[in-house]
Amino acid sequence: MSHKILVIGPAADRQRFLTPDVAQLLTAAGEIHHVDLPAVEETQRAEAFDRTVKDAHALICMPWGRQSLPVFSADRWEKAAKLRVIAGTFDHRFEPSLDVADAHRRGVAVIDTSGSMSLTVAEFALAMILNLLRDIPDTVAEVRRGEWPHHWQDHPGFVFGDLTGRRVGLAGFGAIGRRLAELLDPFRCAVSAYDPFVPDEVVRRLGVRRAESMKALAADSDIFVVGIPKTPATLNVVNREVIDALPRGALFVLVGRMWVVEQEALWRRTAAGEIRAAVDVFLPEPPPAGSAFLSDRNVLPTPHVAGNTEQANRRCFMLACTESIAALHGKPFNYAVTVEHAALYAGGTKLKEASL
Repeated sequence: MSHKILVIGPAADRQRFLTPDVAQLLTAAGEIHHVDLPAVEETQRAEAFDRTVKDAHALICMPWGRQSLPVFSADRWEKAAKLRVIAGTFDHRFEPSLDVADAHRRGVAVIDTSGSMSLTVAEFALAMILNLLRDIPDTVAEVRRGEWPHHWQDHPGFVFGDLTGRRVGLAGFGAIGRRLAELLDPFRCAVSAYDPFVPDEVVRRLGVRRAESMKALAADSDIFVVGIPKTPATLNVVNREVIDALPRGALFVLVGRMWVVEQEALWRRTAAGEIRAAVDVFLPEPPPAGSAFLSDRNVLPTPHVAGNTEQANRRCFMLACTESIAALHGKPFNYAVTVEHAALYAGGTKLKEASL
């Protein structure tokens, strides 16, 4: 059976993501139709979508194209009566366009490949740990200024030098934390994790010790890595008590969302010279000009780039295509969005523990 496959996104992104190999993959499964949604007001975008969605079997959004989706009302579902899969890189955010439970009731699979970007983010977290441990950015800056330091490298009072054997605490043990635990294995670190949503057997399988609480995890960490997603339930879960529990001289690495961190407590400790931090995400973004932490030598800031590589985005789109084809043919696929999963990110599920 030949399928009608809609690929949605700006025309400018088509050459970047709809490469010959991806196009060949899709054309083997059906006929590709492009919905180029220009930067126009919502009514015009919806009309452009409705003209094309009739008889479509699959809808694939280009990376971060969730803003392009119109609201799937009852009337629009009638227009898309043959639709069987919606796929893209949605970062777990579907509202207000799509009710995942409603899609499932209509026999439509929802696929979100943003989880594949966690591999790239975990590698970036490891890079930032190593940057802090050896002061690599400052050392590069010295050489570019024409300097050539001859002293033994050290940062008195802080965790510094080797990664091997360090105590690493993972705040959150989802895809980012699990991949980082694998990457840390050759360094023979003592890795602990805290995540109330992850079963004990998953933590044990990767040779990681489960911490009793977020505060206990922080207190026992030389290096504390936060990879917790933004949900209504995770606001400030890395709170003042957790940050104050970090040992003096510890390293703090944030590759999740600043939403989960009580950031004033973090900046207070870095400004006091008590901890050092590598931070890739801020609230707001970009940070206000003149923010003290931007010039603090104890803070290594990067502009939200942990997962933002061309390769990672291409991978996300390729997976959205392969997963869609699998769904159309009734075969298993790996990035399905469940109703429970969607509810968690929308705030319908609470943390299991009141005290973190």
